[in-house]
Amino acid sequence: MKFLPPTLLALALLGCQSAPPPAATTPTPTAVVAPADQGWFTYFAPDGKYSLQFPKAPETKAATPVILMLVYPLDKMGSSLGFISSKIENKEFTLKQLVEKTRGQFGKDIKVIKSEEASWGEHKGIKVEMEMKGNRAWIHLIVAKPYLYQLLAVQSKASTQDFPQERDQYFSSFQFTKQ
Repeated sequence: MKFLPPTLLALALLGCQSAPPPAATTPTPTAVVAPADQGWFTYFAPDGKYSLQFPKAPETKAATPVILMLVYPLDKMGSSLGFISSKIENKEFTLKQLVEKTRGQFGKDIKVIKSEEASWGEHKGIKVEMEMKGNRAWIHLIVAKPYLYQLLAVQSKASTQDFPQERDQYFSSFQFTKQ
């Protein structure tokens, strides 16, 4: 599967603005979701390679051997936290290519507020904050071959509140598991 441009994903998540959050959430059957501190839930990857926290158990939007997509709506207006794990087909894929490809995906209506390279342990990636027509997206892309992990926080312009604490806790909760 090709790398899913983060811009398209963020915009797809914003496109669900009128959809209410699901009544019940269903984590992937092989993954473990456990209560954590302050009412948050920890999602453990089915392969045991990472964990991250959501305010409640996330909804699985896609689960195949190539891609995993989880979403937790923060409100009924389209603000949400999301996670995508996708398998990288190109074994020579580098951080430089990720940065160049990501820059090339931004359209004329997208304003990049901040973009910086970052590290998660031994893994490299980038953090991007952007705005499009009043919608905001914070995206952390992590290259951990053979996977690309994308952590997203989307703030809809229709939302009546911001969620900085939830965003910060979500992003800082991502951890690689030592194996």
